[in-house]
Amino acid sequence: MIITLTSDFGIKDHYVGALKGMLLSQIPSVQLVDISHEIAAFTVLEAYYVINSSYRYFPEKTLHLILVDSEINPDNAPVFLQWNNHYFLCGDNGILSLLTYEKPPELIVRLNYPSGVDATSFFVDKVAELVSGKSIFEMGEKVEKLKETQPLRAVVSEDESRITGCIIYVDNYGNAVSNISKELFESVRKGRDFEVSFRSYTITKIYSTYIDYASEKSAEIGGKLAIFNQSGLLEIALYRGSKHSGGTASSLLGISYQSSISVKFL
Repeated sequence: MIITLTSDFGIKDHYVGALKGMLLSQIPSVQLVDISHEIAAFTVLEAYYVINSSYRYFPEKTLHLILVDSEINPDNAPVFLQWNNHYFLCGDNGILSLLTYEKPPELIVRLNYPSGVDATSFFVDKVAELVSGKSIFEMGEKVEKLKETQPLRAVVSEDESRITGCIIYVDNYGNAVSNISKELFESVRKGRDFEVSFRSYTITKIYSTYIDYASEKSAEIGGKLAIFNQSGLLEIALYRGSKHSGGTASSLLGISYQSSISVKFL
């Protein structure tokens, strides 16, 4: 069985190694795949973006273990989710409700847990029980809804002249990903010219790929550009920018998590 791992543990400490050791001790034949352990601590929105952008590339019936803001308590009960022919184990803290906002899950089970339980040990034990063939209905109670969390959505003005959004994720290259989707952009645009604005900067073209930008005569290393990324979200970048080559879109343009960004249609 394939189990993916996503956490806010970081990679400096022993926590990720300990997690893998616990899983392999109980399930020696399991295939573990890291998605990310660099989610900003307790940041539900960032975890949602990373999971939503990655889970679909795995085979159906993959189990996705998400240990972000994972402390178990009455406000953050552990849940098992079946959705889009994938399985998810996570605290009921908003990550899964964001993931399934537009398409309800096929199954939600709120897992039973003792008070004061260590979250990592608890989730490892539940994974092992599932892999061994134990029924999920022996572990908890079927429920109809996750804890409701409203997604942080881009807003369209009443006259459809502007979309206002924000940055929801900054990747390893310092590229800033917004919550403005290509689908929303095209539905509002209706063929009009536009300006993408953030801080004091304006961009008037969105590229399909970085190669498209590089092919232009005016392209330059470190040039700022907008692109719809692989997840279909508007992203601001510096071409071939990095932390080690003079800076990134986030560091040089001053855009970070929850920074404002807008598209004005002309």
